[in-house]
Amino acid sequence: MKRQNTKHPLLLALPVLAALVLGSFATTDAFAEDVLGVAPDAVSSPVTDAFSNVAVASPDQQAEVQFDGTTAGWAIIAGQAYDAKIALDGNAIHNGNGVWKVKSTADISVEDRDATLELKGKAVNGKLRLHGTGTLESGDTFRIILRGHYAPIHDQPGQFVLDFSMAKIQNMENGLRIPLVQSGVIDVEPVPVANEIDERTNELNSEG
Repeated sequence: MKRQNTKHPLLLALPVLAALVLGSFATTDAFAEDVLGVAPDAVSSPVTDAFSNVAVASPDQQAEVQFDGTTAGWAIIAGQAYDAKIALDGNAIHNGNGVWKVKSTADISVEDRDATLELKGKAVNGKLRLHGTGTLESGDTFRIILRGHYAPIHDQPGQFVLDFSMAKIQNMENGLRIPLVQSGVIDVEPVPVANEIDERTNELNSEG
């Protein structure tokens, strides 16, 4: 029993530690320069628009990317940790000033229970916020809130590390809240806007 109790505070502290680590990289390059011996470009700039480096700009439409990936970790229920995963599949559209409007489908699994729901939110300056509501098999309505950080992985174009430093599921019927400890990798690629425009143009020409 003592071993289990010592693990729970550590699990609950992981999101806080992750946020502190990511926050330190967003505000200073001293660690990278002194310890790693490198000083990556713009590491001290929190306004770096990482998604723009992936998106294909188009004069006819806003920049857009599509992404998919899975975070894994734990759901803390009644003081015990259970295996939990969140599979994300969605799109992000540039809204100007480095702000991306995000919509995603989320497949959530906790132990042997699964649920699917639609999420929406925004990504800006390396921070991601998503929320959505769904219905459990029991008929209860639940809400999920996901807040965290994302950053491109060095030398792996199109891949981003994602850490939800504040995440929870809330049962709207009984008020039960389940904290989530989640992190993982998502693949991001540009939406082929130019190809879609060409296809639409060809369709209009053939109809005419």
